[in-house]
Amino acid sequence: MKKRHKNAKQGRAGVIAVEDACNKLDLIWRNVLEEDVGIDGTVEIALGEFPTGKIVGAQIKSGTSYIRSETDSSFKFYPDKTDLEYWRGLSIPLFLFVHHPTDQSVYWVDVSQHIRDQENGPFEDAYINFSKTNKIDADFEKYLHARFDLTVYSDNQYAELRAELEALVHTNGIGAGQVTISALALFVEGLWGLCSKLQFHSSLLADLIRKAVRDRSGQVSISYTFDRASLYPFFTKYFDLLNRHHLAIVDAADINESLYVKLEYPTFIASLTTNGRRFVEYLRSTRLSGVHDNQFMSLSVRPHVQIEVYSSFALVDGKARLGSYTDVMAIGFNAYLDYYHLRHWRRSAPTEPAVEVASQNIHYYALRQYIADTFDALPKDNLLFRYVDLPLSPLICWLEKWNENPSEMPTSELQGKSAKELAGFADELTAIMAPSGTMTLQEPPDRPFPLRHLANGEILSEAETTV
Repeated sequence: MKKRHKNAKQGRAGVIAVEDACNKLDLIWRNVLEEDVGIDGTVEIALGEFPTGKIVGAQIKSGTSYIRSETDSSFKFYPDKTDLEYWRGLSIPLFLFVHHPTDQSVYWVDVSQHIRDQENGPFEDAYINFSKTNKIDADFEKYLHARFDLTVYSDNQYAELRAELEALVHTNGIGAGQVTISALALFVEGLWGLCSKLQFHSSLLADLIRKAVRDRSGQVSISYTFDRASLYPFFTKYFDLLNRHHLAIVDAADINESLYVKLEYPTFIASLTTNGRRFVEYLRSTRLSGVHDNQFMSLSVRPHVQIEVYSSFALVDGKARLGSYTDVMAIGFNAYLDYYHLRHWRRSAPTEPAVEVASQNIHYYALRQYIADTFDALPKDNLLFRYVDLPLSPLICWLEKWNENPSEMPTSELQGKSAKELAGFADELTAIMAPSGTMTLQEPPDRPFPLRHLANGEILSEAETTV
């Protein structure tokens, strides 16, 4: 007598449970009727009566044999190696559903996302962790909408989101120069690519601070800090808001790598989602000032600051008298990618030529450490900082604090456009217009850098050899 496979009934129960859960939502379940290999069916997302064409594959497992190390909040699933190989090769996103026969619930994991997260780990020997909060319910539907960029808020939700971004603030500076920057201002300042993308780099904050104080009267102390302890909480909450409200397609793993492994600020250009673009339109409809594309991109490293070190310093009749120079550091900066280019010359005696002892690209904290390690023991009066750009950036703020003899700066010196803004605009305009042959643009040349004529009247001369 022909027998039914002992697991057929349980397997069918799992398919029925998934189909029933999808039918209660705007999700269209379709069985794979022939050659069930690797997936059991597909789920298509609908918006009311309208199918979207956004489809995910579904692999269904049913029964307690698939559920290991169960707790009240989670359990583990151990995949077969052959399943993993097949899932990796799928051209559509795959979701794994496990039907728990005890409570008749269906739990899910985004397997495609899980595989991407485990690319650098021993995935073949690992388990997949299921959270019991992940059921086929309204939250699952929202997750699918977000995954396919189908999430769109109502105006009331945008109003709540705006309020949340405005409530997240960072206060920096002291006295008359104190500034409070909101996450909303950071979002607007980062709009780029005809408001289709969002930039992030730590200099965005410096730009916002400069714009906040440049029109004030009098002088301000450049006492702003870009230390991790101060900014990490603000930035990480901002990134969380971008992800939680699905405003931009941000790589959380890359951000965490920068913050907690490299110990540097992340930089990215992220595409705005449909929800992010609609949010920009909402902000415009409320007449919020500044909601336009005010960011450009340049790959050029621009002259930023030159540090000159002298053998002595004295005041004679109220004028500075500098001895012979010992070191010159010429530091360029690409604000869009948050990296610096350092060139360092040193000479052992006034009669000797300067030898270039360092030439490298370097990030903010590593550059700070290099400068401190090299010059910390010297009297700060022997150091001269020559700012080649608008004097408010992460590095310049640190130099003013590290200097021990800071002076207030007239706010008029913070007006105008920085070198990176001018260069970015020129690069962007060229990229848009030049291919059509409608324009030819010659970018104004940079100021010669390093500055060969030093403050004591000497001229920087380089040796033929570098180390």
